[in-house]
Amino acid sequence: MEYFPIFCRLQDKRCLIVGGGRVATHKAQGLLAAGALLRLVAPAITPELDNLRAQYDIEWRQAPFSPQHLESCWLAIAATSDPVVNRQVAEAASAERVFCNVVDDPSAASFITPAIIDRSPVIIALSCGGNAPVYSKILKAHVAGHLPAGMRERVLLAGSLRERVNNACSDRERKRTFWTAFFQHGPLQQALQQGNSAEVEQQVEWLIRHRLLSA
Repeated sequence: MEYFPIFCRLQDKRCLIVGGGRVATHKAQGLLAAGALLRLVAPAITPELDNLRAQYDIEWRQAPFSPQHLESCWLAIAATSDPVVNRQVAEAASAERVFCNVVDDPSAASFITPAIIDRSPVIIALSCGGNAPVYSKILKAHVAGHLPAGMRERVLLAGSLRERVNNACSDRERKRTFWTAFFQHGPLQQALQQGNSAEVEQQVEWLIRHRLLSA
C-alpha cells in the first residue's frame, strides 16, 4: 500500500494554497467545505476565488511563494501552472514537515487528494494512487450510483444512539449484533425513507429490546 488513507479534521486549521487559477479554486472550495482557514499565495486569482476570499475571509498574500508562507500551516497545496514553483513548495513543505499535495505531480507530493463522494456524515474517498485520476472519477460515479437509499439518515440516527447503546450494554459482541441488525433492519429503513418519525422510534425500541438487551 503506497498511500495510507486518512480523514483529517481541518476545522479552524490553517492551510496553504499556492496558486490562483481554476485548480486552486477547486482545492479551496474543498478545504473551505471542511472548515479550514485558508492562506492563499498568488499574484492574481480567479473571480471565483476572489468571491470566496470575501465570503470566508481568506488570507491572500499577493506575492511569489516563500517558505515563510508555510508558517502555522497544517498542510499545503501547490496548484500553480509552473512545475518549478510547485516543486519549491513541496520541498519547503517537506523541510517543515507539512504535508503537501502537488497538482499533476504525485511524485513530488506527500499526499494526494482522492475522488470524493460526500454524503456527510458518510464520506467515501477513491484513489488510483495518482496513476489514473480519470478512472477514479469513473469509479466514483459507479459507487455513487450504487449507494443504499436512506444511508445518510441511518448513519445520523446511529450517531444519535451511540451513547445510549454504550450505556445500556457493555458486551461488545452484543453491541455488534445490535448494530448489524440496525443497519439491515428493513422496517427501520422503510420508516426512515418515509420520514415517519413515530415508526422510526418504534423500530429503534424494538431493536434495542430484542437485539441489544435480550438474553
